[in-house]
Amino acid sequence: MPSISKRSLYKYLAIVPGSRSDYEQLARFHYCGPNPGPIRYVYKFIGSGILSELLPAVVGVIVYGPASANLAARNRATGGMFAGLDRSAALSLLNERLLCIRRVIIQPRYHGLGLATRLVRETLPMTGTPMIEAVSMIGRSHPFLRLAGMKEFPTPPDDKAERMKAALEAAGLIGALQHDSESVHAMIERLRPQQRTFIKNEMDRFCQKFTNRRTAHHSPGRTDFVLSKLSHSPAYYLWMNPEKEAIM
Repeated sequence: MPSISKRSLYKYLAIVPGSRSDYEQLARFHYCGPNPGPIRYVYKFIGSGILSELLPAVVGVIVYGPASANLAARNRATGGMFAGLDRSAALSLLNERLLCIRRVIIQPRYHGLGLATRLVRETLPMTGTPMIEAVSMIGRSHPFLRLAGMKEFPTPPDDKAERMKAALEAAGLIGALQHDSESVHAMIERLRPQQRTFIKNEMDRFCQKFTNRRTAHHSPGRTDFVLSKLSHSPAYYLWMNPEKEAIM
C-alpha cells in the first residue's frame, strides 16, 4: 500500500455509521475479548475521495452500548444520580441518559496518528445521549479519552481484586504481581494440593465478573488474564453532552 501522510488521512477519512460486522473486522486487535456485549451504535472510519480505494474498508471503529446496571465509580462521578433507585427505575434512567463506550479500535498500521482521539471526540455528540462513560485499562498510558474531552475520575480499589491479591499472599505467593504470568502459574502448580485448590477456586470467583471468562478453566492463559487485571486498575471517564445539560 502506498505511503499515506497524516494530513491526507485526516482530510480523506470520514466517520459514518457502521454495524457489528464492521466491529468484527477489527475485533482481533482489541485487548479485551471479542464480545463487546449489547450494541447501540457503531461508527467507523472509512476512506473517502482519492483514498477510498487505497484504504481498508474499515480503518477504525467505535462501539457504544448500554451502561452496566451498577458501577461505584459512576455513582461517585455523577453524585449518586443513578443510585438509591429500585432496579427497574435505575435501568430506565440509565437507558435514557447514559451510554458506555465498549470498544475503540484503530487498524494497527494507523496507530500514533491521533485517530482514536478523533473517533471518540467526533462521535460522542452523534449519539445524542446526555452522558457517555468509559472504563478503560489503558486510559492512563494512552490518554486518548481525555484528549477527546472525557473527564477522568479516580477509581478506588476493587473489592474482588483486593480479595484475589489477598488470596495469592495467603497461599505464599507474595509479590506474584512482580513476576511474569508463566512463573506465577508454575508457582501455583507447585503449591500443596489444598493451597492449589484454594487459589483455583478464588480465580474462579474472580473471573465471574468478566462475562467472557466465567467458564474459563485453570490454565496459564487464565492466570495471565487474572494477573493482568490485578496489575492495572481501570480508569473511569465521563462526558457530559453540553447540548443536553440544560434539560438534565
